[in-house]
Amino acid sequence: MSARTPIKRIQFALIGLVIGLVVGIGGVLIVQNASSAGSGANVQPSVVFDRIVAKSELVSASQQYNITDKSTQPAATFFDLFDIPFTDTSFWYRYVGTIKAGVDLDQAEFAQDGRVITMTLDQPFIISNTPNMEESGVMEENNNLFAKIPLSEVDEFQRQCIAQSESGAIEGGLMDEARSNAEQDITDMFTAALGDAYDIQFVWREG
Repeated sequence: MSARTPIKRIQFALIGLVIGLVVGIGGVLIVQNASSAGSGANVQPSVVFDRIVAKSELVSASQQYNITDKSTQPAATFFDLFDIPFTDTSFWYRYVGTIKAGVDLDQAEFAQDGRVITMTLDQPFIISNTPNMEESGVMEENNNLFAKIPLSEVDEFQRQCIAQSESGAIEGGLMDEARSNAEQDITDMFTAALGDAYDIQFVWREG
């Protein structure tokens, strides 16, 4: 009987140590969570705004495009009397890329009236138009016996493709998507830091 008593005491001591560790760890976690919640509650909306505008630019929409078109160089003429045979040139060109649109946060303004936060922003703009050169390029050339397609003509056609891709993206609603996504992204940033106690409103300056 007496030989088992030390073993039982050791078992009880070990059990007590484990319980103590569990309670201690749980207490630390509770304190840490309370501390984190408290620090989040003390964050001011103006501080969150400063963190948002520190990003400088907010990419809020992107769109891929694929333009395939033909460019033709008219045939040379003989004193404008008639076309010289076999002097016309043409080529098919494919231009593939990605357009990104977003908001210039450096121009953002912040106002707070109680629980209402108002963000004033410039209209979205095209941040980048990046070609995919692995997929872009001349697909087919139709040269003549006397002249080949000049590089300048290919460069000019490429510039036309860039302009076409940007105008097409704007007409297709890319800027509307950028505005909507920017509002959602900024609202999510405020909500993540402040909770849902604030109403976030947006004012877009005229373009």
